Amino acid sequence: MQFSSIIGQESLKQQLIQSVANKRVPHAIMLLGQEGSGHLSLAVAFAQYLNCENRVVGENTNNGVDRMDGDSCGECSSCVKSEKLIHPDIHFVYPVTSTKIKKPKSADFIQEWRKEFANNPYQNVQDWIETIESDNKQGNISADECREIIRMLNFKTFESIYKVVIIWMPELLGKEGNILLKSLEEPPDNTVFILVANNEEQILNTILSRVQIIKVPRLKDEEIIFQLENKQGVTVKEAHAIARQVDGNFNEALKLAKNSEDDNEKLYLLFLRICLKGSHEGKTLIDFCEKVNTDLGRENMKGLLRYGLDLMREVFVLEHIGEAKARLTENELKLAQYMNQRLSFQSKEEIIKRLEESCFHLERNANPKILFMNLGIFLSHLLKRNEVVLT
Repeated sequence: MQFSSIIGQESLKQQLIQSVANKRVPHAIMLLGQEGSGHLSLAVAFAQYLNCENRVVGENTNNGVDRMDGDSCGECSSCVKSEKLIHPDIHFVYPVTSTKIKKPKSADFIQEWRKEFANNPYQNVQDWIETIESDNKQGNISADECREIIRMLNFKTFESIYKVVIIWMPELLGKEGNILLKSLEEPPDNTVFILVANNEEQILNTILSRVQIIKVPRLKDEEIIFQLENKQGVTVKEAHAIARQVDGNFNEALKLAKNSEDDNEKLYLLFLRICLKGSHEGKTLIDFCEKVNTDLGRENMKGLLRYGLDLMREVFVLEHIGEAKARLTENELKLAQYMNQRLSFQSKEEIIKRLEESCFHLERNANPKILFMNLGIFLSHLLKRNEVVLT
């Protein structure tokens, strides 16, 4: 993977390239960012750049911006192998489960890993575990895996300058991570550890103290919109609506784009009308819950709840900043104005809290019919109490 194929993160790309140009490559770094920010892609691109035989360093510019343009060539033997994730000096460590294989290690799932990374380098750990495991088990990086890393470090590089170890989701190392402390602190010459993490608080302090943390910011809305329009074939309206909902998470953006045929705006408004009136166009709350359970997959259900959550946040934005700053369609704006006219601040907070709880439980395999029925009854009582009128 080349830096040029990664969405945004231009300043970080330049920082990594500069470290190579200055011959100051840290022996252990942690790319710390939220899911879908591209930090795993950055790790893979940096590993490829380190071992590229004809890497482009670029030149400093003096036009007010101190930056360096550069990238791996993408054509040498090292780059070709790196692109396919088969380079013998680039090693991947990621969470695995034990149902299919006793005492599994990352190498046991390398074929699946290559395929899934090629399909979506912005995947999250839940997507990955679902690929290799169907029993809803949580993956982990075991003590045996850590010992395998140490054993591998004792060998010389096969064909490149650097031996690179990419550890994805070190949060799932647990106390077993202490096995790697000496290797992280004093690795063999020309060995680079790249840890890719989402949550700093879940990582052992002993590990954090031995790595250079590089924070990866969330992607900008305009970067996601451009990618969806030009690479995924999403319409301008849909791209803007998706970017608004995902908060810089391109993995979620891809899921919403894939399910974009489901009109969340129309479906959520139908849900609110049924909650208020008891029925709408002959459909009751029971009918709606049956429809959601039958017609929508779990990702689409999560998308519907996220849409409702995002809409309520925009209601607050509209109330405090004004219409000019609100990122709403005409129908959404009309609904938001009614909400602000008829609902108290406390009631709107209650809706957001309940939607967040519903998302949480749905992600943990709650029964969709019961979940949406419970949410509908709650909204029905709240909306009728406040006498909201939806036209």
